[in-house]
Amino acid sequence: MGPQSVSLSFIEDDYARALAEARARALPLFVDAWAPWCHTCLSMRAFVLSDAALGTFASRFVFLSLNTELEGNAPVVTKLGVRVLPTMFIVEPGQEKVAFAWPGSMTVSELGDLLTGISSTSEPERWLDRDRLADQRVSRLADAGRFSECATVAVSVAATMPTSTALVDVLRTGLTCATSAPAAGPERGRVDELLALGERAASSATTVLADDRSDLYDYLVSTLRALDRGPEARRVARQWVEFLENEAARASTPAARTVFDAHRLGAYLAIGEPQRAVPMLEQSARDFPEDYNPPARLATAYLAMHRYDDALTSARRALGAAYGPRKLRLWALEADVLLAMGDRAGAVAALRAAIDFARVTPLTGSYPKLRDALEKRLSELP
Repeated sequence: MGPQSVSLSFIEDDYARALAEARARALPLFVDAWAPWCHTCLSMRAFVLSDAALGTFASRFVFLSLNTELEGNAPVVTKLGVRVLPTMFIVEPGQEKVAFAWPGSMTVSELGDLLTGISSTSEPERWLDRDRLADQRVSRLADAGRFSECATVAVSVAATMPTSTALVDVLRTGLTCATSAPAAGPERGRVDELLALGERAASSATTVLADDRSDLYDYLVSTLRALDRGPEARRVARQWVEFLENEAARASTPAARTVFDAHRLGAYLAIGEPQRAVPMLEQSARDFPEDYNPPARLATAYLAMHRYDDALTSARRALGAAYGPRKLRLWALEADVLLAMGDRAGAVAALRAAIDFARVTPLTGSYPKLRDALEKRLSELP
């Protein structure tokens, strides 16, 4: 796959137009389902889908970018069955059937291999080599709640897998399964093996997207904290901070730099230094004044710093810029700040506003569960 002079051209948020074009040109429809708050989605857009090396596929597919937060896209999001973000779909336009769906990220070369396979064989499943099949197997065990078996299989396959996105996926899922398995079960002992494999991959998997490596650091830190291994968690979190700061410094554009904002905030919180997130988030707010993410993240940082007035101002600024069901999380954040300030009546009002909004807004993906959680939380507030 040689470099091309042009990048892929995406139709933005117009499924009907994209489908009609795919039918007219007798080409498969490629759909990138994403959301503005999803750091992995932004990583794909900044570092993969915009790469000119994929330009060779411009004549082999019709490409559609689908913002899953837009109310007008809700019917298509439901039709496609979007459960994880990002998810990349291949739709057969004649019957309007999903021929293939891949939840999560890929590198440029991995996506190129997938598109090449589809172009040459019309059988996307042929792209699923041994490692990607192992990834699917581990994920299915986790989805079925078979946590002990999931952890055992994850250790077994990860030990022999080459460095790839599939390896990172297996390790993340395996860590979740290992900590979800019964504490007294023998499979719980696989945690240390997964932690060692995970730390090695996070620190050295240079062929994997930086966002995925960062996400693996996040899983490592969360696992160690869940096991009450605080000193180890802080040690890994400091490695995570150093890695992210280096990646952000290397970013060639403000948009590429902000890909790392969410994880940098998480890493600074993990080492107990939320104030270090403020300058970068203020810069992102200046660079992207209409984006609700920088003020929302500032609110989280200020809340951790006990700067409650600043946190409330930032949360409300984020709410004013937000749209779609993501507003539910921002009202929940506003309620967190108000409770920290001792304003229970204000928190109740914020939660009621979220629930009222949920009643008149299409909720896709996991948002119905969030609405139910907010209703439960409201019922528990005196």
